[in-house]
Amino acid sequence: MSTYSTRLKIELIGSGEQSNAWGNTTNNNFSQSLEQSIAGVYTKNLGSSSSPVTLTTNDGPQTQANNEARQAAIIFTGHSSDFIIQFPAVEQLYFLRNASSSNKITARLGSSGNTFVINPDRNVFLSTDGTNWFEIQTQGSDWLTKTGTYTAFAGDKIFANTTGGAFTITLPASPTIGDEVRFVDLANHFDTNNLTVGRNSEKIDGATSDLTVATEGAAFALVYSGSTYGWKLLEK
Repeated sequence: MSTYSTRLKIELIGSGEQSNAWGNTTNNNFSQSLEQSIAGVYTKNLGSSSSPVTLTTNDGPQTQANNEARQAAIIFTGHSSDFIIQFPAVEQLYFLRNASSSNKITARLGSSGNTFVINPDRNVFLSTDGTNWFEIQTQGSDWLTKTGTYTAFAGDKIFANTTGGAFTITLPASPTIGDEVRFVDLANHFDTNNLTVGRNSEKIDGATSDLTVATEGAAFALVYSGSTYGWKLLEK
């Protein structure tokens, strides 16, 4: 009797089973199960769903929709609020994209396991050992260009272009110690059109006021140190 592998749900033919027919199973394993796990790109539309959503994990050769968790790359679209996606708690590699412009995706292992937050409009390359998520870093990824008002997320790296006028970038709400946000004066216009960094109820360098940046070509980072001193300049 056939069994199925733990990670990819590939059909494993039992001893003496499928005489003169095992080739079909083997071909299906290669053409669907293995191809999907190595090169499958799947778009998961969350528009008609409610959080949390559990990815499908059906045994054997399946369409992408019937084994979503096996796909190498998953693009999450259509959500108008933050979403939790439940992944199987097994070893796996994933390329994940949150295509929303304003809502987070939380990747969770099982119903109550380790989580990893994917900010809006972000791509991440993750591995899991079934217990924890690990981000595989890629060089130079995810720099954002902003030309108007924006609320940042932890980890954002922002090219701010004030050519068209001064604007405000607001720091993340409810930050945790170690959160960072980076800023670069893309067009060297901060002296003419200032960038304001909104403190979002937290202190900046111990002060209870927003930070106005008026230095041409400024490039700096803010790291959250806790409620006493708030966001600290990491580079000046």
